[in-house]
Amino acid sequence: MYTEFDGFSVKKIVNGGLQNNSYIIKFGNKCVVIDPASKVINVTVEEEGLQVLAVLLTHGHFDHIKGVQEFLDKNVPVYIHKLDEGKCNGEHSLDWLKRFRITPFEPTNFVADNELLNFDGLEIKVIHTPGHSAGGVCYVIKNVIFSGDTLFLDSYGRYDFEDSCFDDLKHSIKDKLFGLDGDYVVYTGHGDSTTLAYERERNMILWS
Repeated sequence: MYTEFDGFSVKKIVNGGLQNNSYIIKFGNKCVVIDPASKVINVTVEEEGLQVLAVLLTHGHFDHIKGVQEFLDKNVPVYIHKLDEGKCNGEHSLDWLKRFRITPFEPTNFVADNELLNFDGLEIKVIHTPGHSAGGVCYVIKNVIFSGDTLFLDSYGRYDFEDSCFDDLKHSIKDKLFGLDGDYVVYTGHGDSTTLAYERERNMILWS
């Protein structure tokens, strides 16, 4: 089921044992995919007859990129921050945590902080939010934020990986995200969605 917003709609798909959230952002018969965590995402867009204009990755950890190759095989461009490139084509995807290997791939495009992406009129702002991952980003479409593993309902992402940093994570959330004007719906990388207004008052990062 899609949730309707101004000019686009969002479908959330929960994948596998780690309950990763993938998102299809649909406008007309076109879409953008965020964090395809399994092959199910490609199957879904094919069944719905959608033209996929891009795959956007919030970061490069294995549980968020397992479904990327199916889109690359169809020449769909894949976007990620440069600092997380090595998680896609090297040994840093953390796939050893689940005892299987992600086939390395090369992202086609790199995003930067405050960059504005435009896909056939759908404008998406990039906010670099390091902390959980050095190249972690959030994607903002109008009043909706896709926060990956940076911000969760009442909580925030892990910071015990090689390129994690709690101070960076706290800055990303308190200054960059909470500093945005107004309220936003927040779609997270795991768990339930939330709102920025709620998290500004109740997120545990405020007392960490």
